[in-house]
Amino acid sequence: MAKTIDINKDKDDISLGDIKQLIYEIIEIQKKGAAEFEKWKNWTQKNIAGMSDSNGAMAEEAIYNVLEKDKKFAGITFDDIQKNIQIQSENFRTLTELDILMLNGDSVALIETKYKVEKKDVNDILHNKLSYFRQCYPHYSKHKVVLGIGGMSFEKKAEEEAKNNGVGIIKVVGDKVEYFTDDVKIY
Repeated sequence: MAKTIDINKDKDDISLGDIKQLIYEIIEIQKKGAAEFEKWKNWTQKNIAGMSDSNGAMAEEAIYNVLEKDKKFAGITFDDIQKNIQIQSENFRTLTELDILMLNGDSVALIETKYKVEKKDVNDILHNKLSYFRQCYPHYSKHKVVLGIGGMSFEKKAEEEAKNNGVGIIKVVGDKVEYFTDDVKIY
């Protein structure tokens, strides 16, 4: 049971036991506050992650639906389009996932989608996803490969990185999708 002490009036009457009791109560209050804060933090992180995942899925779905409709990217017409392709090693270990894969008899398009595209996302498709694709699917070695990155928004450095490396850009703008593929490089 908490004892109320007025330190201005009762300072001569405060015993060592009272001080220990106050310290104990302060520690208990801090523990309860820390536990409540931890619950709140976990709930917030979970919900923010859920919103982020939903936004990413929304961007991917919008871009996929437009590409699926006409099956064209970077001036190339494709026969097939697939999404969420797991790239696995020979021992079935997942190395990465391709958000969108487009195929025809001589060309492949690898397209990454994000809600907000960052420079690291462009570098990931250039250096990791392309490499894993070539490594795990050698039967496409003679195919022309084009790369694309799509999203609802782009960091300026991400857009520059994509343009400098010949990666096509797909932007969701309102209810439309805009393509920037004039300088797409064949990999």
